Amino acid sequence: MALSEKIIELVIDKILVGGIVLVAGYWLNKRFEIFKNETNEKYHQRQLIAELEHQQQQQISELENQIAIARYNAELEFIERQISEFYWPIYLRLEKDNVMWKRIKSLSSEQNVLPEAVSVAIEKEFILKNHQEIVEIVESKIHLAENAANSKDLIHELLRYIKHVAVYKTIRSVKELQRFNPVDMNEPFPEKLFPLIENNFRGLQNRYESLKNIKFGELNK
Repeated sequence: MALSEKIIELVIDKILVGGIVLVAGYWLNKRFEIFKNETNEKYHQRQLIAELEHQQQQQISELENQIAIARYNAELEFIERQISEFYWPIYLRLEKDNVMWKRIKSLSSEQNVLPEAVSVAIEKEFILKNHQEIVEIVESKIHLAENAANSKDLIHELLRYIKHVAVYKTIRSVKELQRFNPVDMNEPFPEKLFPLIENNFRGLQNRYESLKNIKFGELNK
């Protein structure tokens, strides 16, 4: 073969090899670009998913916090109503009654009772009126005591109290029965009523103070 032909053959071989290398390089570069884009896309997808999960968790936390605050406010408001509309007015009137009935001649055997005329007036204008006010509170606000731990016993004693007051008012309104007291009619004053009212009243006061001292950040704990 002539030298010129060999040179031409070598040149052609180099051109072919160069072309192959060029094509291969181009293909590899394209594949790398595709791989890089796919990797970046997957990374961005993971970032987006992570961000969405974070936002969702924040929304859940905010919702839980709002629910906790709503429950807190509802419990605080309900306890305020229990104290101001039910337990405190009954407790106050029972305390007054505890002081006064011992001074009434027809009700007490103690020595320092009031004169009969005064006793009759106080019994009519204070004690019976006091009892009637308690009955009205019980009849209109009994739902404020229904969730107490001792609600069954409390309601039982309140019903006994209502019967006691009804008998008390009746015998004081009938002249022939005025020498009797409710205990003579087998309707004594329910002795457990005042301790139950006082216990629930004090317990609600403590719970109210405890709630007032809670910081909002502690509600979900």
